Amino acid sequence: MLLVDERRLPAGDALAPAAFLAPLVGRRVLDRGERRAVVRRIAATREDVGLAPHVRFSPSFAERVLDALDRGAVPAPFETLAQHVRTLVAFSDAVDVRGALRQALAAKPVLGGEALALDAALLTNDDDAFAWRRLAGEAGLRFEVVELGPPVPPPLDLGAVDGVIALLRFAASQADADARRALTAPQSGVRPDDARLLLVTAGDRYDLLDIIPKGAVAGATRFAHGLTTVTAAYKTPDASARSVLAALVATFPFDDDATVAALERIARDFDAACAFTESWEARDLVAEIEAELLGAPPRTAALDDLAPAAPVDDEPAAPVATRKLSFSASSLNAHAECARKWWFRYACSAVEDRGSSASFYGIAFHAALEEFHGVHARFDDGEAASLASFLDYCVAAAFDRHRTRFDAPVEFELQKRRARRTAKRYLAWLLERARRAPFEVIGCETQADVELDGHRFVGYIDRLDRDDRTGTVTVVDYKTGSIATSAEEYLAEVRAFREFQLPFYFWARTAAGDVVTRLALVPLKDSLLDVAPVELEVVMTSRAPRSRGATGEIALEELERARERMVALAGTLASGALDAFPATDDPEACRYCAYAPACRERPLALEERFGR
Repeated sequence: MLLVDERRLPAGDALAPAAFLAPLVGRRVLDRGERRAVVRRIAATREDVGLAPHVRFSPSFAERVLDALDRGAVPAPFETLAQHVRTLVAFSDAVDVRGALRQALAAKPVLGGEALALDAALLTNDDDAFAWRRLAGEAGLRFEVVELGPPVPPPLDLGAVDGVIALLRFAASQADADARRALTAPQSGVRPDDARLLLVTAGDRYDLLDIIPKGAVAGATRFAHGLTTVTAAYKTPDASARSVLAALVATFPFDDDATVAALERIARDFDAACAFTESWEARDLVAEIEAELLGAPPRTAALDDLAPAAPVDDEPAAPVATRKLSFSASSLNAHAECARKWWFRYACSAVEDRGSSASFYGIAFHAALEEFHGVHARFDDGEAASLASFLDYCVAAAFDRHRTRFDAPVEFELQKRRARRTAKRYLAWLLERARRAPFEVIGCETQADVELDGHRFVGYIDRLDRDDRTGTVTVVDYKTGSIATSAEEYLAEVRAFREFQLPFYFWARTAAGDVVTRLALVPLKDSLLDVAPVELEVVMTSRAPRSRGATGEIALEELERARERMVALAGTLASGALDAFPATDDPEACRYCAYAPACRERPLALEERFGR
């Protein structure tokens, strides 16, 4: 038989002194925890005790009162309380451990040669040590003192304790605030992310339990049922702390046996104390739990002795393996703008966000013009009214098909109206251009698929026009975002190998047999401005190309240099030999980049100023 200090319990098959002495003396024996609970309950329920609340709720209050009682020297402020404790304990025919030990000696029990292993912590008091040894000798016990170290309580899951307190408070109040606290407890059975989702959904307007049936969150329905079960157990007539705690433990998941055992001991002692006083409420049990576990070590304390792992060196740079690639103007432009962006998008296949209002505006507008030019390839002033009506229908229908992509109805409506106004200006430009030089639209969203020096380049051309007089072809690209404001600006981007789109389209259509003599960017962003394309005429001369405003020239040799750079860049990207993809040093490139939050080396943002 192993007899241990009660502060070690639960300890398997070990006994506390009170449990060992009770059958020897034939009376109820109160252990230290029960006596503390009795002191606190009497102090909380007897009006004549006369102690200030801050004294009664002091963590050491009950222990100090018991020490005074054991010494027989109770100070004046505690005298009334001590008298109540003596009276009620005597009235219930109970005795403390020290008194039971003395009575057992007087009774001279005979236990017949059983082995008794006694915790050395019980022998710290000389009088008690003498009494235990004498009792073992007179009862015929084989006596052995074992050194178990200081009686430190086991580490507890204090988060689970807080959850129990929240559940008890809800059982008493059924208040929404207490339900919300219980939802975030570890034993609620609802994942933290799902719990936060429910709390955000409920907000300040709804009660949590009204939201749960509609939220379809895993574990939430079981949590709500658990609240009902614990509340019913609490409201049962003559419910005890142990019965409520048993319902709580049976309903909600607990993964720490030591914490459950500690709570059960507190509930047992609390019920024992309630036998001396009036009925109890949840706040009384909560106060008891908080007082008993105030200094309990958290279960994570064992992690404090762990040392961090030794630092490791960076992995050596290695080439990035890439799948078999085909190249588009967009991918080449992305690499020219920022090699890190290309790596995220094309090597890692990183997932981007769903897009913005501006991107959905462009998608819908492109779809509208494709439908419009699929029906109308020529343009005559005499048909202006019917052309305008059909184009407006195409724009409205395309935006209606993409309505769900926009975040809000008002955003959808504003973008749709903007597109309809822009379409009117677009048609005015078409009619004016047809008057100057009649043409026919020979392709919309035409696939551009060409192989250059063993590398495949793919894309789609927004529109192809054929001049009626010369039979030559113009490549047209719609732009619903920001574009170059002049031919010279766009030509500078091509010469710096930062822009490959129109050169790629030129070589794709040339390979298909067309004679391409003009490249055009058509801006469709601003509904307040007339449509004024940036146009580059392809010239064979080696002289410096002329440029004037939105129109200019591009030499064939410049297109050839762009082609050579496209092939060289494709060869480098497809080689799998690259082991570094540096970020750009241009902060403007990061402004709308979807990967900026994941890029550690991006440049500092440009300083924003008011009143520009």
